[in-house]
Amino acid sequence: MSNIDKKTFRRCILFFFILTFIIYGKSIGNDYAMDDEFVIHNNQQVHGGIKAIPNIFRTTYAIGNKASYEYRPLVKATYAIEYQFFGENPHISHFINILLYVLLLSFLFYLLLRILYNYHYLFSFGIALLFLIHPLHSEVIMSIKNRDVMLSFLGCLLSLFFYLRYADNKKIYDILFGSFFLLFAIMSKKDSITFMAVIPFSLWFFKEAGWKKMTIVIFSYLPALFTFRMAASHLTNSKIRTLLEWENPLFQHTTMLHRIPQGFYSLYFYVKMFILPYPLVSYYGFNQVPVVGWDNPVVWIVILLLIVLGYYVVKNFRSKPIWLYGVLYFIITISMFLNVVEPVVGIVGERFAFIPSLGLCIVAVYFILKYLKIPIENTQFRVGSFSNKLWPVAGVIVLLYGGEIFARNAAWKNAYVLYKTDSENAPESAHIHSLLSATAIQKVQTEPRLSREEKHRLVLEAEEHYKEALRIIPNYISAHNNLGMVYYTYMGAPDKAIPELTRAVQLDTNYVEAYFNLASCYAALKQYDQAEKLYKKTIRLDPKFMNSYSSLSNMYAMNREFDKILRLNQRAIDRGIKSDVMYINIGNVYFMNGDTLKALPYLEKAIEFNANNKNLNGFLANYYQTKGNNQKASYYYDLMSRSTPR
Repeated sequence: MSNIDKKTFRRCILFFFILTFIIYGKSIGNDYAMDDEFVIHNNQQVHGGIKAIPNIFRTTYAIGNKASYEYRPLVKATYAIEYQFFGENPHISHFINILLYVLLLSFLFYLLLRILYNYHYLFSFGIALLFLIHPLHSEVIMSIKNRDVMLSFLGCLLSLFFYLRYADNKKIYDILFGSFFLLFAIMSKKDSITFMAVIPFSLWFFKEAGWKKMTIVIFSYLPALFTFRMAASHLTNSKIRTLLEWENPLFQHTTMLHRIPQGFYSLYFYVKMFILPYPLVSYYGFNQVPVVGWDNPVVWIVILLLIVLGYYVVKNFRSKPIWLYGVLYFIITISMFLNVVEPVVGIVGERFAFIPSLGLCIVAVYFILKYLKIPIENTQFRVGSFSNKLWPVAGVIVLLYGGEIFARNAAWKNAYVLYKTDSENAPESAHIHSLLSATAIQKVQTEPRLSREEKHRLVLEAEEHYKEALRIIPNYISAHNNLGMVYYTYMGAPDKAIPELTRAVQLDTNYVEAYFNLASCYAALKQYDQAEKLYKKTIRLDPKFMNSYSSLSNMYAMNREFDKILRLNQRAIDRGIKSDVMYINIGNVYFMNGDTLKALPYLEKAIEFNANNKNLNGFLANYYQTKGNNQKASYYYDLMSRSTPR
């Protein structure tokens, strides 16, 4: 780091710290938004705090009723530690994200100074500054969930640092640290796997390392990969991920040959967004980013530009100009997000460009400084002597890019505002419309202070945007189901809901929730035979779908078909299904028929399965108190005091 003195270095770091908080500080006041439920918001596993960390390392990253996927234990552990000390506090989470970004920028600057020691420190400073202010990075910093990208990149940079140091001093501990931080990166997010190619390329480019050193480095990856693979293979829960058309149509029956033109188009997208990062969108997807073929003109323009670029790369390969490193770094790291080897969820994404964009920052800053005729190869020149050229250009870039980030903070205020904003910025993104509808309904459900007029407006908004999602993807299965439930639950129109729900089950004959919702609509219309048939179908598809037992039992009770309630629920018990629902249903039948002696064992058994049923605990406590059984009354009163409303 001989190209900068310590005082100037500290001033640069302080500048990064202040500028980061000026640009991103407003996001500290934001709430939870997109996908934060996967990592901290209402995440019961993370709410276990530090004690939950061993279990976090034995389970998948995202855990839900319908999906369980990815293995990113390290970043999830940070949320558990955070929760241990601060609870569920989105403002603390956003503050930590900003601090982590400053740490990442500081180390990036330090690493650049070490590898670009033949250049003036202004070059490294410019690269780090452009990385700091680039709007394409705003999603990663403003989204709490995307902390995994920052931790992964920090691990990559640390790993590269130690491997480069090994090339200088051949110390074995540098190899060990390099392997450790590579594991750190992969445990945070496995997208960092591309750095396994970046590291030997960097050793060759900056250290002229021979095959022997590079072979040792590559073999040192094995412990990290083995550890990750072993940890991921010992998960206590299953991996479940069904990739759907709205996430990327390329998931549906395509080969690599079909996906190659999409790769060229994706490359165009990322370069275009680096140069002109507008509009920024939290989720692109179909058809905001179209699925293209060989007939798309953009594909052929990109191919021609790549041929020209390839010519200059080959021509300058031996001389190793720094712009060549930036270009090849970008291509290596963006390669896994181009939809060629594997389709990418969302087709493209700003978070996917976070690590690769460093290469484009190197290229951009290099050519800007060359255009301004600033002699960056001279490590001794005085920055002030070029201030009339440099600072106006730098100021304009900082104001334009930083200003866009500052404005984007408002969009990430919460999930509803984010999707509302992005539905206007990305009118052809089917999933954004669906997400906006879902959050509008969530506001109706969770904000009791909303006026009747505001609730009505939100319901109409949900209807409108589900219809927009279906305009873009007519076979968007969940949108059909959810639109049906808007009609049934919030508009009181089961007759309008039935066609949507019917279409959902036609598209997916195993869609349990849609069958259940359809049954509920028929029950509301008093078409009980059809409702019964559909409720029973949900039970055949999923014998553990408890809502069907409750709803079907209620329908039988309304029609005074008590024998059917007993048969339905006893059959489930006999099949080994363990839940309080069946015991409550049977107990209620006996109680309504005046047979208390038969009812009580079932109701008490229900409490054994779910001691958190406050209403049932209260009922049993009151019953036993009236019967003079103070011991049992006290027992159920105690359970009631420790339980929450069902």
